[in-house]
Amino acid sequence: MGENHNCVRQSSDMAEEEMPSSCTCNGNVWATQQWRSMECKTKLNVDLQLSNDNCDPDNLERANYYDVYDWDSASITHKKMELFPKWRLPAKVAFSLSVLFFIYTFLREVLHPYLMHKRNEFYRIPILVINKVLPDVAITLLTLAYLPGVLATILQLHRGTKYRRFPQWLNTWMLRRKQFGLLGFFAGAMHAIYSLSYPMRRSYRYKLLNWAYEQVQQQRESSWIEHDVWRMEIYVCLGIIALAILAILAVASIPAVGNSLSWREYNFIQSKLGHIALFLCTVHTLVFAWNKWVDVKQFIWYTPPTFMVVVLLPSAVLLSKAVLILPCFSKRIQKIRCGWESSKRTGTRCVLTHL
Repeated sequence: MGENHNCVRQSSDMAEEEMPSSCTCNGNVWATQQWRSMECKTKLNVDLQLSNDNCDPDNLERANYYDVYDWDSASITHKKMELFPKWRLPAKVAFSLSVLFFIYTFLREVLHPYLMHKRNEFYRIPILVINKVLPDVAITLLTLAYLPGVLATILQLHRGTKYRRFPQWLNTWMLRRKQFGLLGFFAGAMHAIYSLSYPMRRSYRYKLLNWAYEQVQQQRESSWIEHDVWRMEIYVCLGIIALAILAILAVASIPAVGNSLSWREYNFIQSKLGHIALFLCTVHTLVFAWNKWVDVKQFIWYTPPTFMVVVLLPSAVLLSKAVLILPCFSKRIQKIRCGWESSKRTGTRCVLTHL
């Protein structure tokens, strides 16, 4: 028994000597990764070890896209007692965007008619103004969920290696992508509910009667406008499909559902379907604009409508993503993420990372 105990102890000591200190885990958290010299290059492809109850898609997402995660093991208990720590930054951004778009829309839709034409349009605030703020916030938050991935890819291409730390602001941003996406889905769902409530408004019924009376006065038998009908049909169709895909993304973000998926399935849903949803939302906005881009009446107080402003950022993200999936870039990105390093790589330090 003594010999066996010694053998077990010796084998455990050998295992501790062979295992890098940066590969050990402490409880249910990622172990702190240590910077090492170039001699660790042969061990760069060793995966970080996760405890059995910590293999959730959020950790896998971190492992796929991050080089370094800073975690203070001494403050684990304090972090567990915090109230929604991961939601603070996305919630602040969403609130700031909501206030900004609300003020912008209020000035254009309510204050301008009152000051220039003495029309009381304040009744538009509860439904119409809010329903113009919600889609703007939704598509912006959804864009902010996919923009850091594009920035990280461009940074890796520029550096020619994945064994270097991302800037701290980019690390934090990427760790909050899930929250940005869920808040974007929430705003999009609220936009759909608000839109369905349009016919229930008393003001809409009064306006509908006024339109009918004006048509009779003008002796028009039909008020059918072909291109406007097509615009609304396509606009609503794209919105429904985009919201359905966003619902799939939201359901896949639930830990119980995400744990039942393989990493390839989870990555397909969150990345491929996510970019498709962003594309549909962008086209949804462009179809809503239709021919309003050249309508001078849309530029109130020399300011463009919000749908012209919010469509710029997602268009830039989609264009960048389309460029990065070209073979000349995608092959190099794949090589870098598999451990290849460019000969012009700066810096001589490396970090153990999960591929």
